[in-house]
Amino acid sequence: MTYIYESPDNGKTVYRREFNNYKKRELIMQMMSLYDYLGHAAGPELGRLVAYAAAKAGIKSEMKEVSNPKYKGNVMLYPKGFLDLYFNNSINENTNGKQLLKG
Repeated sequence: MTYIYESPDNGKTVYRREFNNYKKRELIMQMMSLYDYLGHAAGPELGRLVAYAAAKAGIKSEMKEVSNPKYKGNVMLYPKGFLDLYFNNSINENTNGKQLLKG
């Protein structure tokens, strides 16, 4: 089976579909900031921990510039699948063995 990969938003979301099937697309990867994933600001410490875990795991991240009344600057984007693993599994253990929970 031959697949076509589409990225309508320049790399932030990737879909695949069968070569001749234009109606059925499957989500492959979605890039998200920690703010988008958690629903609130993550803070610099959690941001560093996630960045370290991503680098250690070889996860490709991207940067996006944001500007709003509370924050202006760059934020990191990670694949949603990586964030799911980070916040629900043991890859988020820091040096003292504690886990950071989503929420």
